[in-house]
Amino acid sequence: MQEYEFWPDKIAKELVKKWKVKKQVITTGTSMSGEPHIGSANDVVRADAIRLALVNIGAKVDLIWISDNMDPFRSVPADMPKELINYLGIPACNIPDFWGCHKSFTTHFEDKFIEELKILLTKPKILLGNEMYKKGMYNEMILLAMEKRQEIAKILNKYRTQPLPKEWYPVNIICENCGKISTTKILSYENGEAEYVCSESEKILHKKYAISGCGYVGKVSILNGHAKLTWRVEWPARWVFLKTTCEPFGKEHAAAGGSWDTGKKIVKLLGWKPPYPVVYEHFLVNGQKMSKSLGNVITVSDMLKYMTPQQLRYWLFQGRLTIAKNIVLSKLVPQTFKEFDKAERIFFGIESTKNKRKDQNYKRAYLLAVVKPKRSIQIPFNVLLEIVKILPESGQLEFAIKKLKEMGYVEAGEKAQTEIERKLALVKKYYEDFLKPKAVEIKLTENERKAIADLVKEIEKETEGEILQTKIFKIAQSYGLIPAEFFKILYKIIFGIEKGPRLGPYLIAAKSDVIKKLKNAIK
Repeated sequence: MQEYEFWPDKIAKELVKKWKVKKQVITTGTSMSGEPHIGSANDVVRADAIRLALVNIGAKVDLIWISDNMDPFRSVPADMPKELINYLGIPACNIPDFWGCHKSFTTHFEDKFIEELKILLTKPKILLGNEMYKKGMYNEMILLAMEKRQEIAKILNKYRTQPLPKEWYPVNIICENCGKISTTKILSYENGEAEYVCSESEKILHKKYAISGCGYVGKVSILNGHAKLTWRVEWPARWVFLKTTCEPFGKEHAAAGGSWDTGKKIVKLLGWKPPYPVVYEHFLVNGQKMSKSLGNVITVSDMLKYMTPQQLRYWLFQGRLTIAKNIVLSKLVPQTFKEFDKAERIFFGIESTKNKRKDQNYKRAYLLAVVKPKRSIQIPFNVLLEIVKILPESGQLEFAIKKLKEMGYVEAGEKAQTEIERKLALVKKYYEDFLKPKAVEIKLTENERKAIADLVKEIEKETEGEILQTKIFKIAQSYGLIPAEFFKILYKIIFGIEKGPRLGPYLIAAKSDVIKKLKNAIK
């Protein structure tokens, strides 16, 4: 019986078997037409899992991330400045930074994304599309593609209902006058130079935006950044000069007649063989496709508000690559905390599922997620959540540690404090964004006000929680109040909810914070 292998390990072994090379090269790429989302990071982080698996079996490997920043800007994302409509059809890298902090629109997002990848323990070799063209990395492939353009067109036409025209070329020139790349048309080509026109005919981008060129006619070299290969040729072209052996990509590229079908044929024409494909399904957000145009994009930074980088990596590695992950943060966060803690316990031999395959899955996902395994303090998410609900305004960490010690979850030292503080902040943010009840105005009767005033005096002088618990009952009864209802009022004032921890001990533990809230309520 064949031993079960976690998916990156299986891919790593197949790569070594298929590619007899000195170094494996995994490439990934991201369009920079807007802010990169969790799906963009998924490309690179999953590729990093394959890299680690290759290293584990002694293979040399490079992980490369390419910013496809020379892609024409085709649509304005829902949450972007509307003025961007004036830059449609222009290479995204040539759009100014609307936020005034970077040299261009794309560097604004590239820098943030690269930093997010670092936080996710992923450090690929960075290649920027416009620099790749300007430095001549594509030059040889551009010339070869122009030489073989009829053969390339023949491959592309197999998957087209409308054949490409005879005057089709595999490159798009950037207009020297208006800067557009989507509207230019090559009129003639010879020895690396092309005559072109920036057509004034209307062209529709993204099935929505109508643009037209400026009418300029010129002649320019197609090398060193003046022109860009069309996507279906560019993709296999870079496989050649980067010597790519593996590339993860979304299922739309793998659709029948998609860029993978054409790319794996064109790459042979250009002198390389198709890389090992790692096809994955895209993310959903609350059941809907995540889309920049819909404005429901979730970024790495969004996810890291609620979970650690290691937890996020772990979540990305779990499940079948070909099944869509539906991001419902209110459910995902508690589940990921729980699963990650379980994986850690299994990795260190504290727990077992009694199923060898499942245990191996947990262990490998955990190891690839954390890279350097180290036992952490195991505090269930729900325990942290209950503590978060009752945190005082000041001294929150000390309060939380005291509670955790009382519950037997931790013996606090400096190391414990740092870890608890980190987890507490994540769970607190989760509570505030998904569970915290809206503040409601509490209307108090005169007797309720007097009872609260008396309670404040008792809190100020009392030191024993259980004695104070008894006094709350007595104060309520002395003003003709039903104790249970009086407790509800106190919980609403202090926590915003109708129930919570045993009140007497809590009032002592969070004395100054509680007194402030109660005094404000009876002003």
